[in-house]
Amino acid sequence: MTVASTTDVATARDELLARGVLYRALKLGLDRPTQETHRAFFDNERRQALRLAARWLEHGRPGALAAAVDLLYRDAPPQLEQLERSYEHLFGHTLRGRVCPYECEYGRRAMLQQAHELADLAGFYAAFGLKASETRHERPDHVACQFEFLEFLVRKEDWALENGDAEMAQITREAGKKFLRDHLSRFGRAFAHTLEEAAPGEFYGSLGGLCQALLRFDCERLELALGPKVLELASTAPDHVPMACGSAGSDDLVQLGQPGQSGQFGTGGSAPREP
Repeated sequence: MTVASTTDVATARDELLARGVLYRALKLGLDRPTQETHRAFFDNERRQALRLAARWLEHGRPGALAAAVDLLYRDAPPQLEQLERSYEHLFGHTLRGRVCPYECEYGRRAMLQQAHELADLAGFYAAFGLKASETRHERPDHVACQFEFLEFLVRKEDWALENGDAEMAQITREAGKKFLRDHLSRFGRAFAHTLEEAAPGEFYGSLGGLCQALLRFDCERLELALGPKVLELASTAPDHVPMACGSAGSDDLVQLGQPGQSGQFGTGGSAPREP
């Protein structure tokens, strides 16, 4: 391996690390708050890592990512109890709170199409040996699950580069682009904009701003279309379509992956790691 190629690999790995730090922060922030996630998100080392990651990706120039991170940590960290109240107020206990974090609830689609998209998401996760947490199950279209999957992919690509596995690095990179194109880029901007509008000047509003900035950065980097700022939620009225009112409910699709495969993740699960 030449010096130039070694430098290229090192730069690529630094970019993956920076993106992984931001994906992890959004996963933690958009998950239901607990003592563990609260401590992890507002840890001083994470704050510094987020700032460094945003500035590295923007080549040290003031940009939207760095500004969003600065705004997120502008005020003193909210207490856990305050964060819990805000979370319940915004997301509620149902699929559709004031802000909906579930991809398949957005846009005009029949129940059968929702089931197909949930299965597609589960298939992405299963292809990389992932399944739901043993203790907490979440639908695979939850925005926190999706950011956690992107974090897993950049960690896997970094591992492949470190070990000289160019084929695995390429497969993982392409999977990340396809996942972003088919899922997060489609509804993520509308979700993040709604969150920002619903909680202006608050932690979750600032988190929505970071989410929008990162999705725009990723889509520009990969030359992908970014979804609309406003996206209606799907109708809850019966579809009157044969088979759409069968038993293909979300309970059949909550697990990410299939039994017997290694790895697990989901909102409330641990960060994915290479074996």
